[in-house]
Amino acid sequence: MTTRVSRRFMLRGLGGVSLGLPLLEIMLDRKAFAQNAPTPPKRYLVFFDGQSTGADNDQRHNDLVPNTVGRNYDLKSALAPLGALKSEVSVVSGLKIPWAAENGGTIPSGGRRDGFHVSTVSPLLAGVRSSASTTAAMGPTSDQVVAGFLAGSTPFPSLAYRVQADWYLSVSAPYGREFISYKRDTSNRITPIPAQVSPRQAFNALFGNFTPPGVDAATRARIDFEKRSRKSILDIVRGDTERLVPKLGAADQIRLQRHLDGFRDLERRVDAIAPPETSSCIKPMDPGADPPTGSPQGQNGAGENTYAQNLGYSNEEQRANLFVDLIHMAMVCDLTRVATLQMTMFQSHLNMFSITGQATDCHELGHGGVPGGTMAMSQGIAWHVKHFARLVQKFRDTREGNGTMLDNSALLFLLEGGHGYDPEGVKNNSSHSTENMACLIAGRAGGLSPGQHVVAAGRHPANVVISAMKAVGAPDETLGEVNGAIPQLFSTT
Repeated sequence: MTTRVSRRFMLRGLGGVSLGLPLLEIMLDRKAFAQNAPTPPKRYLVFFDGQSTGADNDQRHNDLVPNTVGRNYDLKSALAPLGALKSEVSVVSGLKIPWAAENGGTIPSGGRRDGFHVSTVSPLLAGVRSSASTTAAMGPTSDQVVAGFLAGSTPFPSLAYRVQADWYLSVSAPYGREFISYKRDTSNRITPIPAQVSPRQAFNALFGNFTPPGVDAATRARIDFEKRSRKSILDIVRGDTERLVPKLGAADQIRLQRHLDGFRDLERRVDAIAPPETSSCIKPMDPGADPPTGSPQGQNGAGENTYAQNLGYSNEEQRANLFVDLIHMAMVCDLTRVATLQMTMFQSHLNMFSITGQATDCHELGHGGVPGGTMAMSQGIAWHVKHFARLVQKFRDTREGNGTMLDNSALLFLLEGGHGYDPEGVKNNSSHSTENMACLIAGRAGGLSPGQHVVAAGRHPANVVISAMKAVGAPDETLGEVNGAIPQLFSTT
């Protein structure tokens, strides 16, 4: 434990006592400023991958879920981009969204209709059963629930961004594939929040007229006062000492002069005390113009989607990097505390060739678009995980208080589906399934204990979402029709 020494004792005890500069450095320890800093805010983020975990007719449900349960889990190909960051990320497996056919044809609480595409948006993101006829969420999504109590006075109560720039088919996108954030409006209707797809516009909205905060006037006045107080004490003691000099013999004058030299050095140290580091908030570089938007794929005479290698891509790799950077800095600067990043749409037709070298779109990875089945599917998941890992790393590497941003955050990685039985097609080992789903959760807010593989057999993926909500301060463990967090995700000490 560091010993603290009073300023008065050290300065008034100079008669016959050497000037202990190392002790004076302790006395002037600027850590006192950090101890008075405000408590860092909590942050919440939902990151979405519009894929299932496995491919049709492959008995391997995924190449994502570790074999090892608990700590120090193994990294399969889909999670390989986590690398050393696996200690910051927990994997939750064995999850399931129930469906109508197993409930006598009635959509169960927190469940979905038997048709797969966009049937999971409501139960997964809002915890509410899907509609039999529409693809919209039937309740507010978790990000909007969290924004209701976490946003405070931030300029942006929440952010909604999407990396996939377009639907990429020549036919219109069925409603709902482009949204993962829904709110309850003033008329009590559940309405989607359109995601921003332009990094340029997102930058302008966040940082166009933004000046990073320095030390505010009140803080600077306090620092100046404390510095003047220290210097005034030094002036008093130095004046007393200088008046002694003519009364002393030569040897004592030399000794006392050494003390005065020490005072001068101490004054220089006081003058050099810097203001406290307020944050890591800096204005990002202007991203420039958005990458051009790629043209859509077409359809053949039979109405089947075609594939051309030069279509269906708008440099989503660059867009993902830019959105990750913007979300991170927006949260560092406390412009927002809640965000969603939809990497790909539900039933995504993003061209994967420039991303993974696979000559197909993201959706067709699950339907045999290229050889490899579930292993090929996992390459697409790994691309999504790579960008999630980059965001986790940025949070981990940003110092905040006595720790990092990750200590005050909960970040979710969600997938559209799992792998197993398809009630619509009445077949097993299908990518149109919500069996064997898995989620990732990162951060240490609220006692989260990352770095483990938790098997939560039969639990709903919304239970993982609720766990993240609880970590950032949700007053109860409920999302829509789903109840309960997953206790194993939290520290028991």
